[in-house]
Amino acid sequence: MTADKALHAWFSQFLTAYPASSVPEGAAFPYLTYALATGAWGGEVSLTADLWYYGTGEAEPNAKAAEIARSLSRGGAIVPCDEGAVWLKMGSPWCQSLTDDDPNLKRRYLNLTAEYLTL
Repeated sequence: MTADKALHAWFSQFLTAYPASSVPEGAAFPYLTYALATGAWGGEVSLTADLWYYGTGEAEPNAKAAEIARSLSRGGAIVPCDEGAVWLKMGSPWCQSLTDDDPNLKRRYLNLTAEYLTL
């Protein structure tokens, strides 16, 4: 599995996931988007993901951000791929709550660091 497909599968374990540039019209809430950045052996790159919820409460998006944080705590997550692995870690700041013109749209902006342990 290529690194981009492996990362898609990793993000999809939490919510329906889409590359940020490929969200289908009418996508059902909640969902996750991510901006893919690639790299090569020896360097780190920044990745971002957004959690998208619709409703009046803050508990669900906060809980999902915490769930993803737990999966990255204690050294990060290793995501195997064809030519090695991608080592995902929490970025800083980890999670930011963003507002929208629609007060019912709840967005959490997550910062991750990816180290491509690939050829």
